[in-house]
Amino acid sequence: MKSPLKVIVLLVGIFLAGVVTGIYVDKRLNAPAKPAEQHRSTVAVEKWAPDQMKRLVDALELQPAQIQQIQPIIQRNMEELDRLRTYSRSETGGIFERMKREISEKLTPEQRTKFEQMNKEQRERMKKNEPREVFSNGPRPPRDGDRPPPPPPEKSGEPKK
Repeated sequence: MKSPLKVIVLLVGIFLAGVVTGIYVDKRLNAPAKPAEQHRSTVAVEKWAPDQMKRLVDALELQPAQIQQIQPIIQRNMEELDRLRTYSRSETGGIFERMKREISEKLTPEQRTKFEQMNKEQRERMKKNEPREVFSNGPRPPRDGDRPPPPPPEKSGEPKK
């Protein structure tokens, strides 16, 4: 009688260990953005505003008085764009996480394992800023509505066929 009880207790213990491990792994993989990533956008604004100003000064030959008037406009708007970008990135991340969670609930255990691996690889690519390769066997197949590539330009002096 003690033997079946031991098996049941052992199975329940294994199941609980799996649940705890799954929760821990999920929390680690889906952690919010780190301060270094948040700092990156601030650095970008500090670079964008001077770059934008330089482009305008060079292209429009702005006078010093114009530079003084335009500089605060660029700075203010670049900061606003950065706030919007940061907010949008945060909201987008939340939507993607919800979508992944909802999809995962509909998958078999084998599919879920593969799906988690796909997501892990995608996060690693994003960290490296690598482009996403959707089709591993060459270029994307044509879809309905795709235009064929244009013909090569005709060389002058060659007769048309």
